Amino acid sequence: MATAKKRAPSIKDVAREAGVSVTTVSRYLNGGPNLSEGRRKAIELAVKELNYRPNIIARALVSSEFRSIAVMATDISLYGSMQLIQGIEEAARVRKYLVTVTLVNDDDGEKKAKETVDQLIQNGPTGCILIDLGNSSLLHAFIDYISKALPTVIIDEADVHLHSGNLMLGAYEGGYQVTKYLLRLGHKTVFHVSIPKNDNKYSRSLGWRQALKDAGAKIPEPLACTWDPRKAEQIGKYLASFPDVTAVFAGNDEVAAGVIRGILLEGKRVPEDISVAGFDGNPIGEVTVPSITTWQQNFQTIGAAAVERLADKPNQERGESEESGAAGGHALPHFAAEVNLHPDENSDDVPSRLIIRESTASPRVA
Repeated sequence: MATAKKRAPSIKDVAREAGVSVTTVSRYLNGGPNLSEGRRKAIELAVKELNYRPNIIARALVSSEFRSIAVMATDISLYGSMQLIQGIEEAARVRKYLVTVTLVNDDDGEKKAKETVDQLIQNGPTGCILIDLGNSSLLHAFIDYISKALPTVIIDEADVHLHSGNLMLGAYEGGYQVTKYLLRLGHKTVFHVSIPKNDNKYSRSLGWRQALKDAGAKIPEPLACTWDPRKAEQIGKYLASFPDVTAVFAGNDEVAAGVIRGILLEGKRVPEDISVAGFDGNPIGEVTVPSITTWQQNFQTIGAAAVERLADKPNQERGESEESGAAGGHALPHFAAEVNLHPDENSDDVPSRLIIRESTASPRVA
C-alpha cells in the first residue's frame, strides 16, 4: 500500500501554531521591526517545533529579490575547480545565497556557449563568479560580455590588470618559489612538465622560467602535458633517460604523480636520482610514495573571497561601468581587485605556501 508523502509545513501552519497572523510570521522571517518579544518567541518556537524551512524561491517572487550566485566554469573535475566551488558554496550558504554551477565546454561551439551564457544572464543572479583557469578556453571569450551584464568576479591566473574584477590564484609566485627551492637544493636547472597551455601573463610556467632566468640557470624547453597522469607517466619515462635531468617541476600534483611513476618504472629513484615537485596541494600528494613536495593553493579561501566581493561590498564601494549592460541596458557594478603578485608569508591576498615532502632532495654528488 502506497504511503502518502508528508506535506512540508507552510507559513500558515507556523502562524496557526504561534497564534499570530501570516503577515506577522512573514515580518519575523524577514527581520522586520515592531514585533513584541512574546510574539517573537512564539513564532521562534513554532518554527522549531514544526521544523519549518522558508521557501526561498517563493519569498523571492514576493520581494522581487532572488539571492543567488552563478558560477561558470569549463571543467569542475579538476581538484582546483572543485575546491574553489566548495569555498564559494560554503561562503554563500552563510550569507543565505543559492549557488548554481554552469559549464561551458570548449567543444560546445561559440553559438551554444552564447546561448548558455544568455540563459544564465536572463535568470538574473545577484552576481557571477567565473572560474577561468585557462585563458585559451571558450569561456574566456565571454568574460567582457558577462561582466557588462552582471556584477562579476573572475578567478584566474592572469595579471590583475588584464580585467578589473580578477582574483588571482598566485600561480606565478608559486612556480617561481618551487623552482627557486629546487635550485637552492643544488640542482643546476629544473625541467618543467606543463599543464595544458594557456595565454596567462602570470602563470606557474612563467614563474618557473623567471626563477631560472634570475638564477642564470639553463632554461630547458617545457614538456607539454594533458590533464591525464598517464601522459605524465610517459613523460617521466622520457625524462629518466637523460642523465642531466636531476629536478622536475610538474604543473600539478596529478601530473607530478604520473612523472614519478614513469621515472620509477625506468629504474631510477625519486628523489635520489631525480627530484620531482608538484603544484596545487592536492591531498593525493600526501599518500603517494614518495610523498610530493608541492605549492599549496588555498582554493577554498579564494572561492570564499569571491563571494565576499559579490555579497559583502556596499554598492557605493563598487565601481560603475560606463557601458550599457548586455542584457539590462544600464550601468552595472564592476569590481577592482588589489592582489599582491609577490606576497610575503603574512599576506592574506594569496594564501599559499610551499610544502616540502619526500619527493625532493639535493642532487647526488658524482
